[in-house]
Formats: sequence, C-alpha cells, structure tokens
Amino acid sequence: MGIKIFKPEIYLGSTKLRADKISRMSLKTIQDKIGSNYLHVEHKKDILEMSLLVSKKTLNKEKIKPDFLIFVSQGQDDIFPSAAESLASKLGLGKNILVLTLSSGCSGFVQALIVANKLLNNKNKNGLIVCAEKYSKYISKNDIKTRILFSDAASATIVKHNNKNNFYRENYGHDGKNASSLMVKNINGSNRLKMNGQNVFLFGINNIPESIKRISKNLTIDKYLMHNASKIMIDAIVKKSSIDPKKICTSFHLTGNTVSSSIPLLINLNYRKLLNKKILMSGFGVGLSWASIVMKFI
Repeated sequence: MGIKIFKPEIYLGSTKLRADKISRMSLKTIQDKIGSNYLHVEHKKDILEMSLLVSKKTLNKEKIKPDFLIFVSQGQDDIFPSAAESLASKLGLGKNILVLTLSSGCSGFVQALIVANKLLNNKNKNGLIVCAEKYSKYISKNDIKTRILFSDAASATIVKHNNKNNFYRENYGHDGKNASSLMVKNINGSNRLKMNGQNVFLFGINNIPESIKRISKNLTIDKYLMHNASKIMIDAIVKKSSIDPKKICTSFHLTGNTVSSSIPLLINLNYRKLLNKKILMSGFGVGLSWASIVMKFI
C-alpha cells in the first residue's frame, strides 16, 4: 500500500500571546522547558468553523474531491453528533462517502494516516484528514502551567493513493490504566483540563523510544516528525533514542503544543525538505496512546 501526503493547510488561533506575559517564568526558562515563545488562542471561531476554513483552502488549492473524510477531534462543539458530517455537508462532499471521527488527540493524525492507508485504493483514490482542537476553552486562567503549553489550531491534509508501497512500518499502543493523567473533568459545573505532567512525561519517555526503535530497525531515517508536546519531552526522547538532533523537526519557534495538528504543522513547515526522504512520524498523548509510522515521503 502507498500514500501521498499533500502539504497541509494550517490555522493557528487568531490571538497570539507571548508565553512570558502569561507566566511569571522568564522567557528563557519557558523556552528551555516548554520550547515556545508564543501561544495561539482562538476566541471567535468554534471547532467546525476552524475545520471548515482549512478544509476549503486545501480543497480549493488542490482541486481534489475526497472519497472519505477522517475528522480528528476531542473537544468538539457539541457532545454529539460529531462535527464530521456537518463539515462534509458544508464542503459539498457526496453523501455516500465514508465519514468518520477519531476522538483522539496528539496521536490522532498518525492514527488517521494508518487508517487512511488501509482505505486508499484504486476506487478510493483521495482522502481528507481534518484535525481541530481548542484546549483553551478547557483551561482555567489560574492554571498557568497548562496555559503556556497548549495552542488552539486546525489542519486539513489531503492524502492520495499511490501504487508503489512507500508506507513501510507502523507501531501503536496505549496505556489506558493512566488515561486520567490527561483528561477533561467537570469541576463545579465547568469542564476543565487536568493534567498530571509527570505521568504524561514518563509515559512519553517510556514508550516512544521503544516505538521508534521497533519501526526504524535497519532503516536510515532522514527526518523525524514527532508530536511537539514540549521541548523537554522531545529532548528526552531524542536522547534516549540516540537520534541525531539535526534530524528533528520542531515548530516551537512559532507556537505551543497544537495537539492533533502538531505533525501537520511540521509537514507544512518542512514540506520540500521531506520529499523523497524516509521519515518517521510519532504522535503520543491523550488516551494515553501513541502511533508511529515510517514512510518514504513523496
């Protein structure tokens, strides 16, 4: 099986904030730990509106009509139904195409690629993966440590069937026992994001290096696109995995953790550099879950 990934369209929350204006920590401390100088928060558009905006842009640019839509989001505007069907309708997609939702976060885009690779064939030639999240609506203004970590964002990525197999390996898993380490809870009538940072960090450094090792064995990887959770997390994974730091793609100079749009943002920023290269993508987070793949980027 093979898959071509087009350059994603990205939307970052319209309000740009300096991280050190939110926290009492110095900008250098924030850069060393979190990595980002700026955060992006969306106050006006909801999940569906952000998704519609990026989807229209990529469909108009590429002039491709998708045969299926995979929508990745946890914090949708309504508990149900999913926004996927409304999005497909507003985009004018055919009513007989497959539309599905992955209620997944930071591992969601790579999970969607794994699913898309199995759906793509000579009949279903094109697919659309849309990721959107607004964590800001779940974070208390008093929860500074979490506020300076996450940014609101959406992305839309077209994928196309390729007759040559360029999708080499995949690995995925979960640690459901510790799922409550990153979750939204109803506290005094308000939905609030609660995160045990230490547990999430340990989950990452205990599972992602092993996932990377399994799928990269005997392969030379040119570029690594790992979910930009935080600089301290990426640095720890890189060190434990003995990866050349020059092969790591990051987006911390632009914004904070954009959840499921993190890897699409990396693809957007490095698209030409990835062409004809062996790349490893790894998403990890809410669930707690991870998904990793190795492919030749065409």
